[in-house]
Amino acid sequence: MNISQQQELVAEGLQRISESAKFLGISRSFVYRLINSGVLPTVRIGRSRRIPIRAVRELAAANVVVETPLG
Repeated sequence: MNISQQQELVAEGLQRISESAKFLGISRSFVYRLINSGVLPTVRIGRSRRIPIRAVRELAAANVVVETPLG
C-alpha cells in the first residue's frame, strides 16, 4: 500500500476498537482477531490502536449476503 492509498484510507477518520465492534455488532475480541489475521488494518498512535472508519465500512460491505428465496 503506497502513501496515497494510506492517506485515502484514513481520510474519513479513525475509531476505537470498541466503536468498530459496536458498529459491526461483534465483540472486541473478535475485532482483535480480525486485526491479527490481517483483515482489518490499524493505525498505531503511541500505545493506542485505531481502525480507519473506511476499513470497517468496507469490511461490512464486502460481507453482505443476499439470500435467494427457495421456491
